[in-house]
Amino acid sequence: MRALHLIFLLAGALLASSWATPARACSALARFADGRLDASQALVDCLQLTPVGGRLELPPGLYRLHRPLTIARSVTIATAGTVPNSPGCGQSGSRCATLLLDPRGPTKPRGMAIEVVADRVMLDRLTIRGVGLSGRLRGACAKPEQRPIGGGLRVVGVAGFMMRRSVLRDFTCYTALEVTPGARDLRIEKNLFGPNGDHRPGKMWTDGLTIHDAVGAIVLDNRFVDNTDVQLVLGGCRNCRVERNRLRHSGAFANAAFAELMLHAWPNTSGNFTGTMVADNHIDCGSQRRCGYGIMIGSAPWYPGPAGGGIVTRNVVRNALMAINIDALTAPMEIRGNKVRASGGRHRSDCGVRDWPAVNVSPGSAKLLRGDPSDVTEGTVDTRGCLLARDMVMSD
Repeated sequence: MRALHLIFLLAGALLASSWATPARACSALARFADGRLDASQALVDCLQLTPVGGRLELPPGLYRLHRPLTIARSVTIATAGTVPNSPGCGQSGSRCATLLLDPRGPTKPRGMAIEVVADRVMLDRLTIRGVGLSGRLRGACAKPEQRPIGGGLRVVGVAGFMMRRSVLRDFTCYTALEVTPGARDLRIEKNLFGPNGDHRPGKMWTDGLTIHDAVGAIVLDNRFVDNTDVQLVLGGCRNCRVERNRLRHSGAFANAAFAELMLHAWPNTSGNFTGTMVADNHIDCGSQRRCGYGIMIGSAPWYPGPAGGGIVTRNVVRNALMAINIDALTAPMEIRGNKVRASGGRHRSDCGVRDWPAVNVSPGSAKLLRGDPSDVTEGTVDTRGCLLARDMVMSD
């Protein structure tokens, strides 16, 4: 806990210092603020003129980026005229400077439109948008090596990344924000993720926030709305806080998701959540039950993978096909005191139509579970290969 407290203090100090640094507005960007011309090179030039530790302010407007952008120095990028107590971007993001990611021409394999490769980058009160579902990226979404270009922002294993009071929306597939293995001390706070992607057949489903494997991450007070793969997914996170996030869906099946909050592992991540607190998150999949799993711990419905460590407590899950699925733990995890409402029942999955419990602890996980998962009685079902809420090919 002392280590988490020190991380929190460090993040606060970094935030305060970003406001103390003199801001610069880059006049070269002015003629691109109506979104008609490609602002890629002008933004690159402005970043190169911003000193390390400096703050680049973008006047409110629409900046269209045809070429991928790499942020390779420690800077803050923010909407001009904002101060620490300024409001966020709003539901539509219209109060903020907007970066419209509209890639054209060749891109590197598995590259994303914006990549952060420097430590201590901060994005403050920005809207970052994709071209939506009708754009040229539909074909890329069907090809594994091209799917990332249909997403938004990648943070490449760096330290001290921060994003606050921003909006990430309208991405075609993959994920709105990806954090690759090795990231340390990132802080994602008070942002809006969504809507992103399409849950219907076509491989256009999209995560909201994807953290592959991190240390000391704080994911706090964010909203996730209509992200269509997994809204918030982590493949390992040691000494992290995932707290007070709100996850929602509107009624259409196109806006549904396979899972809301997922703690698991990919083949290249640890599934290690030692020292992590996942608490006070509120999940509501809506009256149409537009999510498969509310909280998914383990990887069994998709593939084998390790998961263990940490505490999952005081979360609320409503209107999920299965509110909490624990399958399969490979190390002890404390899961207790969560509230479940209006979940479970007869639903279709890869395993056919079955009656599913609202809360499930698979037989192999029971010996590693510490605590009472929720305020309802749990089932004991093996869900290997039984992905809920799908009549499409399996998510990547």
